Order: sequence, then structure tokens, then C-alpha cells
Amino acid sequence: MNCKQTQRLLMPYINGELDEKEEEEFVKHVRRCPECREELEVYSTVFAGIRQLDGSQEHVDYRTLVEDYLQTSEEDVRDDHFLQRYLLLLRTGVTALLIYMIVRCFF
Repeated sequence: MNCKQTQRLLMPYINGELDEKEEEEFVKHVRRCPECREELEVYSTVFAGIRQLDGSQEHVDYRTLVEDYLQTSEEDVRDDHFLQRYLLLLRTGVTALLIYMIVRCFF
């Protein structure tokens, strides 16, 4: 992902609208690109401030706002990868069990 693509995805990222792959690529780029990270910090701070002005009761630590966003995204991506592997293993196990039961019943 390049800077232009990342900048187009700033608002969808902040609003939680990216799919898993987009979010993963976005976070990877922002982690290694200081310009895009700075842009994300500006957007995040502005929109967190707007939410507070609108009466949101949540406390916002502006010093760690972006790092918290990125950390949460990375954890979500790791959890999704784990879940996908677990489901694949589960499907494989169920398939093996069904094959065993079919063989056992008919042969």
C-alpha cells in the first residue's frame, strides 16, 4: 500500500469500515511511514475531539490515541488469523471424522 492509498483510507479506518485485509495493509504502512502516521494522528485527534464535544462520555488520552488504534487493529487481525486457522483445523477434523464413520459403517 502506498501513501496515496493510505490517505484515502484514513476516514474509513477511523470509522472502523475497512475489511480485514485493508486494515492489515493500512496498519503496516502507517507503522513504517512517518508522514502517514502523522496524518492519522491529526485525523484521529480531531475526530476524538469532535466525539467529546458531541457529548461522548469516554475519556480520550490524546498522547496514545493513534498507538491504541493501531494496537487494537493489530490484535484484531491476529485474532482473525487465529480464528481462520482454528476453523480450518476444525473443518479438517470433522471431515476426517465423517470419512472414518462412513468407512466404518459401510465396509
